[in-house]
Amino acid sequence: MYIAEKSMSKHPYQDLIIQGSKAPSDPPKNSVKVSFSNEMIKEYIPIWQTIQAPKGIKLLALIMAQKEGFYIDSKGIPSRSYRTKNPANIGNVDSGKNKGFNTLKDGIEYQINFLRNIANGTNKLYPIGKDVFLKPYYSPEIAKNQKTYKLEPYCPGYKFKYTGQLDQFIKIYSTGARQKNTYLSLIISYFNNMGIKITEETTLKELIELK
Repeated sequence: MYIAEKSMSKHPYQDLIIQGSKAPSDPPKNSVKVSFSNEMIKEYIPIWQTIQAPKGIKLLALIMAQKEGFYIDSKGIPSRSYRTKNPANIGNVDSGKNKGFNTLKDGIEYQINFLRNIANGTNKLYPIGKDVFLKPYYSPEIAKNQKTYKLEPYCPGYKFKYTGQLDQFIKIYSTGARQKNTYLSLIISYFNNMGIKITEETTLKELIELK
């Protein structure tokens, strides 16, 4: 159910507030092709393999680092997450502010601990059992890089009670995920490829309990 507030804007997302956590696009898919950049394979994964953490959280961290764009492009230009050694772009916000780490291992450990805290319900930005209001948002970062992101700069708002399920989590985490299910579909498809059936309603608590 969508509720549009009064607006003179021509863009349909500018003042749109969605009741619930379903994005205004096609349903999430479970068969998206998943591949990893050379930098993920040669740099991220060898360090990731040495870190002790619950299986589900480690797999989530891995596919999110790929989606966040941990790579060096064909012109030799490092991505934002690669440059800051922050593979999940946590703290690398749309305003342009960056959070960097001294080593890639520091960045990966921070990412995994961040996800583990969310799964355990100890991160106040992801408040289990409480109402969340994500305001409609114009992203300067997306506006500057529309060809890269393949998104509109306007993101709809959402109102829902946070239960820890994936579609809610990813909308708080990524402004771009409020428009389309691309991010969510990649996560679901990767777990599916690994023989683990999950949906948009799977919670991070369920992931942390995977054996």
